Amino acid sequence: MIDEVKLVAILQAIAQVRTKILWKPGKATSHLFKRIRLGHLPDDSSLEQYNAIITAIVNSPEAKVYVYVYGETIYPTLVANMDNKLWLVMISLEGVLETAFPPDRPEIYLANSAFVYLGSVKELQI
Repeated sequence: MIDEVKLVAILQAIAQVRTKILWKPGKATSHLFKRIRLGHLPDDSSLEQYNAIITAIVNSPEAKVYVYVYGETIYPTLVANMDNKLWLVMISLEGVLETAFPPDRPEIYLANSAFVYLGSVKELQI
């Protein structure tokens, strides 16, 4: 399912998001407000604080790497613990943020067959 070409693209996307957090145009603020509204972030959180959480997750050597498969499209996804909550960061193959949030029930959320586990950042040596 994940051939060598796709794996290279996944690793490049992760490298891109590690270098710079890029949101789809106009989406950063709406994602921030949604996380605040859902209680995932404190009411006074800034975009810089939200991006800092994302940066910590994508740079965590303990992060687990998945791909979310949606039809023919795959989304590299990193999952790591942040302040005693498991956070998920999903990006496009271009390294652009799709979403970042702590799933309510991560074990059930990640058990969805659309998520394919590739290994930890350490195991994949990225």
